[in-house]
Amino acid sequence: MPQQVSTSETTKPFRKGLKSKLILSMVGVGTLPLLLAMGISYLQGTKSLQNVIGASFQALATETATKIDFMMKEEIKKSTRLASHPTLILTVRERYRQTSQLKEAGLKEQFRNQAEMWKSKDPTNNRLLDNSGSRILKSFLKRDPHSEESTHALFVTDAKGVLLSSANDYPDFFNGSKPFVSKTIGGGKGFVYIGPIMPISDSKDFGFHLAIPILNHGEQVMGILHRVYRAKSFFSSSIEQIIFGETGHVMLIDSEGVVIDCPILPTGFKLPDAELVASVTGPKASWARTQSDGHGGEELSIIGYSPLSETNISTQASSGMRWYTFAWQSSDEVFAPTQKLLIWVSAAGFISILLIAFFGSLASNKIVRPICQIQSTTARIGRGEEVELLDIRTGDEIESLANEINLMNSLLKKAFTGLEDQVEEKTKEVRSLQEYTESILMSVPDILVIFSVDLKTEHVNRAFEKLTGISAEEAQDKSLTSMKLEFKDQWQSVMMELKAYSNGMHEKSSKSAKVTLGNQGPRDPLAPKSAGPSWETKNVVNFGSRVFAFQFFDVAISVEKKRRIGLLMKEITEQKSLQDQLTMAEKLSGLGTLAAGIAHEMNNPLFSIMGLTETIIEEKDPNKIQTYSKKILEKSKHMASIILNMSGYSRSGEMDQMGGVNINERLDGSIEMALMASYSDDVVLEKNYSQLPLIKAKPEEIQQIYLNIIRNAVQAMDGKGKLIISSSQNNGRIVTTIEDTGPGIPQEYLSKVFDPFFTTKDQGKGTGLGLNIVHRLIDKYGGSISVESTVGKGTTFTITFPVEAPE
Repeated sequence: MPQQVSTSETTKPFRKGLKSKLILSMVGVGTLPLLLAMGISYLQGTKSLQNVIGASFQALATETATKIDFMMKEEIKKSTRLASHPTLILTVRERYRQTSQLKEAGLKEQFRNQAEMWKSKDPTNNRLLDNSGSRILKSFLKRDPHSEESTHALFVTDAKGVLLSSANDYPDFFNGSKPFVSKTIGGGKGFVYIGPIMPISDSKDFGFHLAIPILNHGEQVMGILHRVYRAKSFFSSSIEQIIFGETGHVMLIDSEGVVIDCPILPTGFKLPDAELVASVTGPKASWARTQSDGHGGEELSIIGYSPLSETNISTQASSGMRWYTFAWQSSDEVFAPTQKLLIWVSAAGFISILLIAFFGSLASNKIVRPICQIQSTTARIGRGEEVELLDIRTGDEIESLANEINLMNSLLKKAFTGLEDQVEEKTKEVRSLQEYTESILMSVPDILVIFSVDLKTEHVNRAFEKLTGISAEEAQDKSLTSMKLEFKDQWQSVMMELKAYSNGMHEKSSKSAKVTLGNQGPRDPLAPKSAGPSWETKNVVNFGSRVFAFQFFDVAISVEKKRRIGLLMKEITEQKSLQDQLTMAEKLSGLGTLAAGIAHEMNNPLFSIMGLTETIIEEKDPNKIQTYSKKILEKSKHMASIILNMSGYSRSGEMDQMGGVNINERLDGSIEMALMASYSDDVVLEKNYSQLPLIKAKPEEIQQIYLNIIRNAVQAMDGKGKLIISSSQNNGRIVTTIEDTGPGIPQEYLSKVFDPFFTTKDQGKGTGLGLNIVHRLIDKYGGSISVESTVGKGTTFTITFPVEAPE
């Protein structure tokens, strides 16, 4: 065993420290006084120059602000004169007369027709572009070429913001909800609206909105003259012509730092430095020293600014904004004289530093060489190489460091001796854990597939191999659609769901509105409240006679930081069969009540048919015989309709075919069957149907949904009360409501009405499965159901279906 080297034994007394050598060399040459003198000279010169430049920039910004104020004042005068034009006043007054004579319904219809014509943008069939008012507006623009070039839109609206005349097809027909209408109307006589800088629709330009009230003889606001300016085109002649030096220019911004016009920055660009914007938007003209120039530079800048005092009266009253001129020049150009001085001083300092470096290098050789030797040795130690002991004899801290490195090297050799054995042992443990995990995944009875980020398989278990007949090796790095799988269409649909999930498009309905299908599934009362949704409510795919439910999940591995997606498929063939049997059992449980009601309902037409038949036998007059025969036919059709509804309700859902279903017809059939079973004529029925598109579903399942709910409503009212049934279409969904005036459902029961086997009826009068089946059927077609109830007033069920229900 090698003998350890003691630090105390190898360390010799220091003759002179490294720190002392460096300090004595630097102070002896005089570097510090030189740098201090250079810095003071530069700071004094820079400060004086900044004061002169700042005052000059402030004066330039103030002069430009005065010029723009005058220009804006002239534009407002011209627009005000145009707003007082007799033709425009007559146009607004005529609209006022027309609206006062028409009723609200007629007025809305007229506006709707005009709006559709305006949206068509057909100039040959659009009076708003070719009436007396629009001709005045076009003539106004032609008289002033600059105004025509810088004006994006010029139009007139009434006091409600409805378009009356326009020089072009840019503006919207309805503008009542926009701030420039309410602000201008509220401002009254003398008010001028100047809006903020906004992007112009259907254009890459930015502009601002000028609005002037149009007054009647009584000085009341009857309409508004609107003018939308292209900001850069309007201000460029006053702003972009002011250039000084190579980079100096003036720009126009608002109080939030949005560029209105600038020779360099685009209009609409917002200065990102909020501190800069605050520094150059003060109440009075001044100049500021900032660490940002607003043009992408971060160096010290001097900026002169000035508010547009007259224009800001209108902008602040309109939008709370203020406009400012902003004079700036590149720091490189501004401080060029100071920089030249700095270059000369720096050159002298550089020569002095070279001398310091020359004499310092003579002393540094004794320091640098052993340090390089130490660095090389430590690098080799880091790579695990064998190194010899360092032999450095400088008599200072470097020699002490070399001795410490020698000691560290000897200790590392001992530590690494047993490390290889530990690494080999840990490697075996990792491999064992990997094999154990693989065994668990392969043994999972349900089908499990892991996909990579490009949706190719990384792992499949034995259940997948058994279902598809494809081994894990054959499935490796292949997508579901590239494998030779049986039932290609079904696997294609699974692949489409996988892509949607991967793209973040796989969403579960999560609306929180009362007791809604979208936010909670039917729950077994005996199951814990935290139980997740059942497999029957997930995505389902059929492989022949076998039914599988499937779902996707994210697989996160923190070490690799790559996204993987898992597919879990569970066979639910037996559960699906039991669910269908449960649905049929609920149907049959109500057949007894329905049959008794139908027998009662059919007695009257049957007796009528018998009586009319006996009359026909004895009647000789052909006309009367024909009349009696028509009545017999009507009664027979009525009985046939009753029998058809009865047979359809009792038929198994497996016999039905998917097709287009008319919701209103299914509501009528359900109402007829439910009222027949009630033995009562005291139910007042109110139907409010809208014309609806068809949905794709099984007709009898849709009728079963409505029959269960309507029958419950009739039973709850005990055959006496009012039943209101409505249908409508809203945002691509069909909405039906069923409202009764029964006793209502207590609040504590509302969250349980869709649970299986939950019922408030007496024993023997209800299975507690009706609403649970309704819940499942609605979920099947992508719909939702909610219930609202007030004790003593009644209950309302709301059911929605998508217009295009899922396959």
